[in-house]
Amino acid sequence: MLEVRKKIVIIGCGNVAWHLANQLYKKFDLVVYNHKANAQLTEFKKEFSAHTYSSIKKIIPNAEAYFICVTDSSIASVIKTISLPPASNILICSGNFDLASVKTKLKNISIFYPLQTFSKEDKIKWKDTLVVIDSVSQAAFLKAQSVCMYFSKQLIQLDYQQRLKLHLAAVLVNNFTNALFVEADKMMQAVRKDLNITTLLPLIKQSTKKLKYMSPKAAQTGPAKRKDQVVIEKHLEILKNNKDLKQIYTLLSELISKQQK
Repeated sequence: MLEVRKKIVIIGCGNVAWHLANQLYKKFDLVVYNHKANAQLTEFKKEFSAHTYSSIKKIIPNAEAYFICVTDSSIASVIKTISLPPASNILICSGNFDLASVKTKLKNISIFYPLQTFSKEDKIKWKDTLVVIDSVSQAAFLKAQSVCMYFSKQLIQLDYQQRLKLHLAAVLVNNFTNALFVEADKMMQAVRKDLNITTLLPLIKQSTKKLKYMSPKAAQTGPAKRKDQVVIEKHLEILKNNKDLKQIYTLLSELISKQQK
């Protein structure tokens, strides 16, 4: 007799939804909903044999969990639109959404926030990824935990204010550094066309590797730490026609100097 696999519902078809599906499709039957038909939704069907629907108004009522993977500004609208049994296990994929803002009869709503960056082409090492859960009740947490264990055993509970600070820290080390990578990539190509950001990868890897055994403050090096004003002025001269980057360089140099006190 064939075992009937449990169902997981994913609402949304962006990068986060894609990586959730990739982690779950071998263990569950996936049902993916989106507010409209598009190429991304079709890919879920091809790649994961998912059942796909281009509307969120009639969602199956008997899934093991319902992952809401939409923009923060759309979450409240999705929750208002979907019609599900009150005990359904709802997991909202967001670091910033405030559960207190939810007005619904659904009793088991949780935040599912993997501390990770998601690009579709990447392979996510889920076992190394911290997953943050924030639930409206202990019962909701236990329901969320039972599904989150399929992703990572590194689970922690944080409330809304704690999550906001964690998300801010993640933006600092991921999004802001990536913006600097973009500028560094331009500089490398200006030096020589066969150079780019990959030339700096050994330096980037060593910088992050040190954080495993040193504090960020202790790991800091460079002209700002040494208060080498001669080098700093040379760099600022190079940036004289790039007002934004010159300002960022100055602010970060001042920050590094203050951090060393």
